[in-house]
Amino acid sequence: MFSRIWFICTNYAKDFPEAIEQLAGWVKDGQLKYTETIEEGFDKLPEAFLGLFSGRNSGKMIVKA
Repeated sequence: MFSRIWFICTNYAKDFPEAIEQLAGWVKDGQLKYTETIEEGFDKLPEAFLGLFSGRNSGKMIVKA
């Protein structure tokens, strides 16, 4: 059995601006990487949505309309 540590993000709302600035700097410097799956076309919306549940996407799923 493992323990989970839970926290409520809104408890740290006052720190959000500083965190966003720091994270953006890390992305800009290449120290923090992210992935996206981008689908082209509004007609791909149902397919992209279902892909979220099958693990077809990597990172954030984006549909460009």
